[in-house]
Amino acid sequence: MKRGAWHQFGDRSQKLVLEQLQGGAGVGVIISPRDLSFENAARYAPQYRELGADILVDQQFYIPDFNNELLNSYPLNNHRQAISSLTKMSEADISDLASQISAVNETLQATAVLAPAVIYESGRRDIVELNAKLFRAAKAAGDNLGLPTIATILIGHSATASTQLAEQVLSYATALNSDGWYFGFEFQADRVPAEVEPVSICINSGLILASTGKPVLHAYAGPMSLLSFAFGATATGIGHNQNLWQFSRERWLPAEQGGGGGGDAPARFFSNTLWGTIVYPDELIQLPRSLTGKIYTPSAFSQPSFAESPLPWGRWEANKHLVKIICNEISQIASLQGAKASAHYAISKLEAANNLYEQIRQRGVVLRDNSNAYHENWCTALENLLAQSEQELEYLEMIGTL
Repeated sequence: MKRGAWHQFGDRSQKLVLEQLQGGAGVGVIISPRDLSFENAARYAPQYRELGADILVDQQFYIPDFNNELLNSYPLNNHRQAISSLTKMSEADISDLASQISAVNETLQATAVLAPAVIYESGRRDIVELNAKLFRAAKAAGDNLGLPTIATILIGHSATASTQLAEQVLSYATALNSDGWYFGFEFQADRVPAEVEPVSICINSGLILASTGKPVLHAYAGPMSLLSFAFGATATGIGHNQNLWQFSRERWLPAEQGGGGGGDAPARFFSNTLWGTIVYPDELIQLPRSLTGKIYTPSAFSQPSFAESPLPWGRWEANKHLVKIICNEISQIASLQGAKASAHYAISKLEAANNLYEQIRQRGVVLRDNSNAYHENWCTALENLLAQSEQELEYLEMIGTL
């Protein structure tokens, strides 16, 4: 698994990702059948590979009876059924699913086979057994193609309420004969996960996976990717929409049940120094030039400067800017040696961002998104990790040098 930032597909990602890779941002691509037809995926995949990106196909069985027109275009779509039906899969069904997983990954030139999996929930032995069957199909496909097989571990909110519940789920998942882990965590939070306890449980879960000695891809990480390498992840998933900044099952619900769009929101400028967003231009024009100069982070998709009369800037360009800035920062973190160094780096960055937010507060500006709500708590979670998991982090240092 390539170390660094991977592009997490969402709505209209295919061209955005191509543009980012052409600009040197990102090392891999996670294709989403929910958002891209099989035909178009087959058209774009060779272009990504030519630009040096590795490819994974997330089969997105999280809510297995969800369907849409794009999913219908994939060969294995006939296996999308309710959990109660999938648990009755026969050996013939598993063999057929393996053949179809193999066909999809071969066509899209995947670097490894990403196993389909239902969201793990506390006390659901049926889901544990189903995911073992789905993994068996993926493993057969991987062996057929001569590719490694990566297990998908999406920890649902019923299992994220405590460290004990999360670890119980992980004990089942890590029993799979996997070559790596595709790890996601469902938070009960809006926009960006902020509370210390769930963030701590998430990074502890990631550390458990990393301690197996196998690579971890922290999926649906978004801005939280700043923390990924601190718990030993090899890679982290970056997406342009807020619904890609943490795993949310709402993306797999019909629009009338919560799976709809984001409305007519203004552009948000993602600042590397704030490690967060600020509304453009409404909030920026309230600040003096001496302060906006500290906030401004240039990219190929940002305005040349924050002028006295800001130029129009759309949400789509803002999305591309965010992806570019986060990818650049992740590239820097990925070059550090070891999880502890990554944790200290992230803490220093978050503390510097807090100081900048304090200067904004002193100007009497209240940011609409409360975008500084998570910085201090993330620092606390990382400091707890360093204090409470010293042996595990030292073990990661050791196996990282083998």
